[in-house]
Amino acid sequence: MGIKRNREISEYKQINKQFAKYVVPSVIGMVVQSLYVVLDGIIVGQGIGEIGLGAINIAFPFGMITIALAMLIGIGGANIYSIYRGQEEKEKANNIFCQCLTLSAIIGMALGLVGFVFRENLALLLGANEELLPSVTSYLGWSAPFSLLQMVIFGVSIFIRNDDAPKLVMAASVTGAVINAILDAVFILILHYGIEVAAITNGIGLLIEFIFYTTHFARKRGLLRIRKPSFVFADMKRVFNNGFATFLMEFSVPAVTFSFNLAIVHTGGTLGVVAYSIVSYVCAVINMFLVGVTQGAQPLMSFHHGKGDKKVFSHVHRLGIRINIIVPVLLVGICIAFGREIVSLFHSGNPELTALTVHMLRLYPAAYIAIGVTLMNILYFQTTEQNAFSALISFLRC
Repeated sequence: MGIKRNREISEYKQINKQFAKYVVPSVIGMVVQSLYVVLDGIIVGQGIGEIGLGAINIAFPFGMITIALAMLIGIGGANIYSIYRGQEEKEKANNIFCQCLTLSAIIGMALGLVGFVFRENLALLLGANEELLPSVTSYLGWSAPFSLLQMVIFGVSIFIRNDDAPKLVMAASVTGAVINAILDAVFILILHYGIEVAAITNGIGLLIEFIFYTTHFARKRGLLRIRKPSFVFADMKRVFNNGFATFLMEFSVPAVTFSFNLAIVHTGGTLGVVAYSIVSYVCAVINMFLVGVTQGAQPLMSFHHGKGDKKVFSHVHRLGIRINIIVPVLLVGICIAFGREIVSLFHSGNPELTALTVHMLRLYPAAYIAIGVTLMNILYFQTTEQNAFSALISFLRC
């Protein structure tokens, strides 16, 4: 019995090491990106003012819809890719990647074109009032064309993580975010450029990430190869069915933001939108941590499901749930205890805005304790291809 017990302990230690190998870089990359988002909000708030914060929050749903579509294809495709890898079907696995990459580029180009050409109409649709409309339109005019890069980069990063290169994804996302933040500080705080720069520097950060990812293919270190895809309808149907739950979860973010913006513009005006914008910046850190854990666990769960190793699969799932409960509880506690100090980073000299934002910050983040468990359970059903269950959970959340 002692020998058997020692063997089990050794096996679990190996699983935990594999879990850390994928989850830690994923979490670091996501959290650094979210901290950049927070820093970006601080820079915009201090350098451009409350109108800048409100304008970015109004435009936010368009960018999140792009990310939701990227996750639909990226997570759906990467799950199938890793299942094929576990089954040692390498050609099928790579063709899934090539199909997803091509589709992401096509959708990204379409989104960029629509967002740029119809930017003023889009700003009005997203809820911009007369005070915010010029800034929202200007921001969309520069950010929308980067939809192509955003679609491709989000999808490629998920596949590269599944191709045994989680540290490269971390390095790319961290470097892109840091350069983005430095450029924001220089152009907005020192040179006093307007809101357009916030969109342009974000695009530069995406380009930096893209350069990192090209090295993975140039060095041919993994299984992934960029080739002309052989489109298979059954493959794409499987990808969309698998990724639909993630799409709904990601789509819930712009949907909620959009509905809140409409309600807040109507009842609280620009001040309410700015307060909600600050809360959204802070909650981005919690959300990205949860996404980092979930995306880090995904390659392991998909691969071991493909191998038929239920024991490892279940252990990884349980680890993810534990972390996604413990850490959000701590972060929500920080928001409640230090809400006033956090809010003061984004603006100064408006006590009404401070009071409203601190009140919202005591209520809104608590939901993320439940969201962390939800994300891991959706992943469970996705990686086992029980897509009806994952879609139902996501739909109810949305």
